[in-house]
Amino acid sequence: MNCQMPMNLESVDPQARAFPPSWRDAAIRALYDPSVNGVICPNCKQVFRGLKQLRMLHGDHIIPYTRGGPTTWENLQLLCQGCNLAKYNHVHDDQKNKGR
Repeated sequence: MNCQMPMNLESVDPQARAFPPSWRDAAIRALYDPSVNGVICPNCKQVFRGLKQLRMLHGDHIIPYTRGGPTTWENLQLLCQGCNLAKYNHVHDDQKNKGR
């Protein structure tokens, strides 16, 4: 995430496999774009609005967990289900220096 971690979030072991739901929810709040009234998937640029659509966003490791990426706020991004599944355990070239 390119913004500061909210103070009220639960602490998480950096070695944990998944981001807690509260982190995904905080990321949605942090990434909400009022100009589009929603959150934009950074890969496909689709806009997600309303609870039903926002639930389709996944907390994803920028540096994949399977490649040693930590479960930290700095290594969190929100991707739609399609982009997250397509990414698998790859790192996009523009993301290689983020998340660590």
